[in-house]
Amino acid sequence: MEWKLAEQIRAYRQEKGMTQERLAEAVGVTVGAVSKWESGASVPELSALVELASLFGTSVDTLIGYEVPDNALPALLRRLRACRDAHQFDEGNEVARRLLRCYPNSFEAVYHTAGFYYCQGLTQAENQEMRRAIALYERSLALLSQNTDPEIGEISIRESIASARISLGEEEEGVRELKQHNDNEIYDSLIGITLAYTDQKDEARRYLFRSYLRLTADLVRISFGFVNTAEAWDEQKQVLELFDRVLYFLDGMTEPGRVSFVTKAEALILAVCAHLCVGLGQNVEAETYLRRAWETARRFDAAPDYSATAIHFCCGDPPPAAFDDIGETAMRGVERFIKETEETAPVLWPLWEGWSHEKA
Repeated sequence: MEWKLAEQIRAYRQEKGMTQERLAEAVGVTVGAVSKWESGASVPELSALVELASLFGTSVDTLIGYEVPDNALPALLRRLRACRDAHQFDEGNEVARRLLRCYPNSFEAVYHTAGFYYCQGLTQAENQEMRRAIALYERSLALLSQNTDPEIGEISIRESIASARISLGEEEEGVRELKQHNDNEIYDSLIGITLAYTDQKDEARRYLFRSYLRLTADLVRISFGFVNTAEAWDEQKQVLELFDRVLYFLDGMTEPGRVSFVTKAEALILAVCAHLCVGLGQNVEAETYLRRAWETARRFDAAPDYSATAIHFCCGDPPPAAFDDIGETAMRGVERFIKETEETAPVLWPLWEGWSHEKA
C-alpha cells in the first residue's frame, strides 16, 4: 500500500487551476493548513478529505493515492458478474460501489458496473438503477480506448444506452440515439420494434422488414457454417434437422406460386441436405432431397426474381433486392456444389445428370 496524499492534493489543485487560497476557502480551512497538506507536514481530517475528493471529482481512495493490488480488479469483476447472474443485487451493489470507488477511471470497472445496474433496473423495474446504468455507459464511451475486448465496442454500448432509455419509456430519445448511429443498419430491429409500439407504424414496418431480410441471410449463413463443423463434432444428423427447420422458414417467406431470391437459396440448401444424407448412409433420402433441389432450381430459373416483391411484409420504394454467390443461375449453382463434393458424395452427380437429360 502506498500513500501519495500531499502530491495528489497539489496535483489536483493545479489541474483545477486553483490557488492555495481558493482551495482553503472552498474547503473551509486556513491557507496554512493547505500548505501543510501539500508539504506533507500534516494530513486533512476525514471530513476535509471527503470535501476535497468531491471538489476534485474523484474518490477518497484515489485522492490519497491508495494503490490496490493488481489482481483486485479481476476478482471484483468476477464477483460482480456472479451477483448479476444470480440476481443477488444487494451484494452486487456493494461490489459495484467498491469498483467505482477504487477504479473510477477503468473502462472495465465502469462498463461492467453499468451492465450490472442495467440488469438490476430491468429485473426490478428500478428507474434509478437504469439511469445510473445510462450515466455509466456514457462514461465508458470516454474510456473506450482502454478496452481490449473485441466483443465490446461503441455499437454495443450505444445500443445498451438506447435500450435503457426505451425501457424508461423514453422511446423518442432511444430511437433518436439508434438512428444517429445506425451504421450498416445494425440497429434496424430495435428501431422497428420500438416504433411498432408507437403511432409510427409505416416507418416501423420498413425497419422491421430490412431486419427480417438480414435475419434470413444470417440464418442461412449460420446453417452453412454448421455444415462445415458437423463432421468434426459428429453432428451431421443435427445439422440436417436444422436445415429442415430453415427450409420450412424460408418456404413460408415467399408468396404462394411465386419465386424470390430466397427460392434460389432453398435449391442449394436442399442439395446440401442430400449431401448430408449420403454421409449418414441415407441414400434414398438423399435422392429425395436432390430431386427437390432440381425442381426448385428449375422453378427459380424459369422466372428469376432477385427483388423482395414476392416476400411477405415487403415494403419500400423501390423494394430491396439481393445478390448472392450461389451461381449465375440456381441450376448452375447446385451443379457446381455437386461437382465440388463429388468425392464424398459420388452418388449425387449421376442422379442430377440423369434428370437433366430427362429435361432435354
